[in-house]
Amino acid sequence: MAEYESIHGTRVKYLSSDPTLTDSSTEGQVWYNSTSGTNKALVQIKAVSSGANIPTNFYYSGGVGPTTATLGISGVGPSPQPAHNLVIQYNGFTWTSENNIPVSSRAGYDFGTATAAVYAGGDYSPASPTITAVTREYDGSSWTTGNNIPSGQGSFGAATGVLTAGLCFGGYNGPQTASSAVTVSYDGTNWTDLPSPSADTNTLRNFTRGGGGPQTAAIFSGGNPTTGATEAFDGSSWTSLNSMNTARYGSGFNGTQGVGVYMGGVAAPGRVTTIEEWDGVNWSTSPATLATATNGTINSKGGSVSNNIIAGGWPSSGAATATQVYNSNINALTQAVWSAGGTVNTIGDVSAGAGTMNAGLKFGGYPPSGGGVGTTATEEYNGSSWTSVNSMNTAGYGLTGTGLQTAAVRFGGYSGTNLNNTEEYDGTNWTAVTAVPTTISSGTAFGIQTAAVLAGGYDGSTWQQDALEYDGTNFSSGGTFPSTTGAQYAGSAGTQTAGLYFGGYVPGSALGVTTISYDGSSWSAQNNMLISRYTSGSGTQTAALAPGGYQNTNSLVPAAGYTLACEQYDGTNWSNTCNNNITRGYQISSNRASNAPGTTGLVFGGSNNPSPGNTNTSEEFTGGTEVVTASTLTTS
Repeated sequence: MAEYESIHGTRVKYLSSDPTLTDSSTEGQVWYNSTSGTNKALVQIKAVSSGANIPTNFYYSGGVGPTTATLGISGVGPSPQPAHNLVIQYNGFTWTSENNIPVSSRAGYDFGTATAAVYAGGDYSPASPTITAVTREYDGSSWTTGNNIPSGQGSFGAATGVLTAGLCFGGYNGPQTASSAVTVSYDGTNWTDLPSPSADTNTLRNFTRGGGGPQTAAIFSGGNPTTGATEAFDGSSWTSLNSMNTARYGSGFNGTQGVGVYMGGVAAPGRVTTIEEWDGVNWSTSPATLATATNGTINSKGGSVSNNIIAGGWPSSGAATATQVYNSNINALTQAVWSAGGTVNTIGDVSAGAGTMNAGLKFGGYPPSGGGVGTTATEEYNGSSWTSVNSMNTAGYGLTGTGLQTAAVRFGGYSGTNLNNTEEYDGTNWTAVTAVPTTISSGTAFGIQTAAVLAGGYDGSTWQQDALEYDGTNFSSGGTFPSTTGAQYAGSAGTQTAGLYFGGYVPGSALGVTTISYDGSSWSAQNNMLISRYTSGSGTQTAALAPGGYQNTNSLVPAAGYTLACEQYDGTNWSNTCNNNITRGYQISSNRASNAPGTTGLVFGGSNNPSPGNTNTSEEFTGGTEVVTASTLTTS
């Protein structure tokens, strides 16, 4: 029997503890852990997890782009016909609605990216399907009409490439009559019907879907009549490669000629959960399987074996809305999640908060019977339940707070009139201290009790676009920020010398996306948020969280603007993370919580819709993690 060294060129290492595992360069490494007395190796972890549900049914839709920017285009649902013209985009965590494509169809030819996509052909109508030859291009915001795709292509074929160098092949050549072997290319303006038969696929098949690689190195697999056949294109002709282990159709190949994946589809006698990986030569069946067998899904054709999604489609009965995420790498992945926390005792929105996820503080707010005055109620959170404690001295809502559960500070608010009072909490009692130099409500604050920043707000007549510093005794100027910055109900995070301020209402405009940072003396512009919104905030200057709130770029009426979307900031850019479980506006976060990936946060209260109104719920955030793991080798 060959030894490990003769096979791999290295010896099995003898170590007292597991080595630091940092990347895939150590995959396959074997060592002996003398402490545990076990042989170990770094191996791939293959698993399927759930992503966010799509907002409505998408069956036999287009799908382009990688897993962090997948565009789902058109399709049918909730019944097999008629087709719709909806467009949605996935950011790795959530789906959002995009501008509709002008034509309703299903199973067209799609390629490109979420900001440079092509969708051509497809069929429509509830009775005998009617083919459309129209080509539509998408630039990330609007659709334009291009030249018609040649008549050799109809629907249910495969496609790949980019907007200026696309390739479409196979499928039906008419309204679900005969299969096609024709291959056509697109240069961003014109279609070219490639020479036949030299550029024809080797087998006639439809329901191929998917497709991978660039225009001159394309690949596809599967199809109907049920086959596992795989073919590769070199720019002029197709070559047959090794077939999949499970013959199937209706899903599609995602990847390139060198590496790819095929998930689900229809095989005899029905839909399957099987996942197969392609290594450039052979197919291997993954030990992981889909949670739900489905076909006709949105595919992230720009994804990879290490991270790929399918969404929607059609399981055994009825359209599906689930997103299924496949990971195949050396890391154990845990998705970020919002989970239900304890129930708040005093219902009300526009309250203030401080503390951390496991030691939160809520005070003030506007309960349903507030009568324009607000409340003095204070509650502490221990990570599972809320307890009412000693009240503030002055009632109010729209007040601002920061600090820790045992050392918090409250600024201003509104109680029939704007307030300028400051109160400090020591974990037991509230004490009135130096008043704010001006009356202020609906601002935001960050920092600790003895080194805080109070920013933005409304003094009863003027929107404030400046800040005050508080040292536990006195107030001083914290500088003025740009006029494009929000002044009311903005989010914030960080410390007095490393703060972050984002979103909110921009005077004379609407809701803002501006982000600015504070270094203890001046404000600097940073990259904008993805969504303009009122929000709360927590975390640090380099790891902040902006949960929920409401977005409405055209007016200040919150009725239609409530959102579940949550954004995370890494010190440079904002990105979407997992959605909140319920919509809530005027909510409050525990602003001292750290929200770097893998850590925690807390949000509570607020208005969860114009009707039924205020909510007494709270939610806890746990960030995602990615950990390189080692497996213990066993013998039998």
